[in-house]
Amino acid sequence: MISRRDVVTAGVLGTLVSTGTAERAEAQPAPTNPGEFILRDGFNKLDTSVDEFKAAVDQGLRGNSMSFGNVGQVKAVIQKYIKTSGKFPEYCDIGLDVFFDVYDWHVRHQQQIQITRMADQRMAIQFMFTQLVLRSENDDRYVGTPFDR
Repeated sequence: MISRRDVVTAGVLGTLVSTGTAERAEAQPAPTNPGEFILRDGFNKLDTSVDEFKAAVDQGLRGNSMSFGNVGQVKAVIQKYIKTSGKFPEYCDIGLDVFFDVYDWHVRHQQQIQITRMADQRMAIQFMFTQLVLRSENDDRYVGTPFDR
């Protein structure tokens, strides 16, 4: 139990710092003091918020690049196809989020956007040498297996 004197003299943050290992911290009993429980809960929420902030800044600075995000997933699938067949695929099915990310990638890198409507009334966007076919009935982040006719 933490005495009032320890809290006042060491400061609020000093009382929460553990001198032991992580296993020792997990083995500690649940806090009985409501103030300690509120502080631990607050610090856990703060840690989660910092992680979310780092992810948002990372996404904002990197955006959709060839090695990050949904465009990176499409690139990886196309690379695997090229390694096995020796050529670019004609088609690859994608979800709605991937479609918009590929569109944003074209805008960000000032590339020509070629969107067409196929014979089966599906939308397709040209990405490198492959037509990415929008499959809105699938998951938004869906990236299918590339194929030829």
